[in-house]
Amino acid sequence: MESSIVHARQRGSAAKLVLIVLAAGVAAYFILPKFKTAVDQKIEEVGGWDDAARKHDPVGFIDYSIGRLDDNIQKFSAVKGDLALAKAKLQKLHDDNQAKLGFAGKQLDELKTAYKDATGGKGWPVQLAGQAYDEGQLKQQVSLLLSQKGAFESVLKQTTSGLETTTRREAEIVGRVAESKAKLDLLRTQKELVKVNQLTADTERLLGEVHDVLVQNEAMTAENPVRTVEELMKQAESGSSTANANVDAFLNG
Repeated sequence: MESSIVHARQRGSAAKLVLIVLAAGVAAYFILPKFKTAVDQKIEEVGGWDDAARKHDPVGFIDYSIGRLDDNIQKFSAVKGDLALAKAKLQKLHDDNQAKLGFAGKQLDELKTAYKDATGGKGWPVQLAGQAYDEGQLKQQVSLLLSQKGAFESVLKQTTSGLETTTRREAEIVGRVAESKAKLDLLRTQKELVKVNQLTADTERLLGEVHDVLVQNEAMTAENPVRTVEELMKQAESGSSTANANVDAFLNG
């Protein structure tokens, strides 16, 4: 009997792998070795409780699930707090670059106006912010600002995407916590019934649902959304520049 349960557990692991990969992301699973290892380990832990194992020892599965769900909730709460801090930093980076982009755009508009005035008959040099520019100097300034503007736009694009992703991950974590708490309440109610050998079809279905929740929880705990946000910030802060900015096209546009 014990041997058949062990084999059933092993067969169940492959099915749980599919669920894990779908929940955690195919690309992350196959491309990131550390992530794949972490997910595989979680599968072995949760995947052991397949249908046969749950029917054989429902009380044992309930006790296991209560402990694991409690642990999941604590981890999710900690991640949610860390994610909120990372999101605040990302939002500041976003706001700062948005302000810089606006300032660079204003300066470029002023330089373009001065250029058109000079070439339209007023002549050189032109005065801007207390500084005199001849044509060559003005074009150098425009080239620099266009390059900076490209960097600010690149950062904004990344931070906007990052904030959307972070908000979505926060919602996912809230959902996992809510579902885990709901299943905990049901498990505690059903435990006493199962102890007196009242394993009904509804209870079996509940235990299967709990197993699915655990699989999804483990997939999420194997990831590190905070690290993803921090890496995004580093990448955004490095920025990018617009090489060989077409100064003449801008000034004459």
